[in-house]
Amino acid sequence: AMLLALDESGTQELRQETNLTNLEYLIRSERVIATGPLHLCTDMKDDPSSKAIGDLMFYNAVDRDAAIQFAEEQPRAQGGLYKSMQTHFYNNLDVTGKFVADNRLVREPITELKEAMEVWGYPTDDDQTPWINW
Repeated sequence: AMLLALDESGTQELRQETNLTNLEYLIRSERVIATGPLHLCTDMKDDPSSKAIGDLMFYNAVDRDAAIQFAEEQPRAQGGLYKSMQTHFYNNLDVTGKFVADNRLVREPITELKEAMEVWGYPTDDDQTPWINW
């Protein structure tokens, strides 16, 4: 699932106050694929005027209800940080082939894809993520 959550205006202090508890919630869930704050666009990456305005998160959920429940139970959501929250499922396009499976709830990769990727010249093993190599 994907969560796009936008902050209420004037909640920078609340965002800071909920950083630790929200991070702990996400880590303990063992469901988060990737997450991070959304920032205002500025010319320089370290521009102090580039404040966080929301969060974007990709996470595992078995169905719509579980996705919504997980998002709503975040400490930031419970604390009233967000003015809007949208949860969506998305089609996963895995260009490495490492995460492709016949059934997304089963961890076994499709070996035919590995063979095809090798023929096409794509790497199927790497040093960065050895725990998910074939």
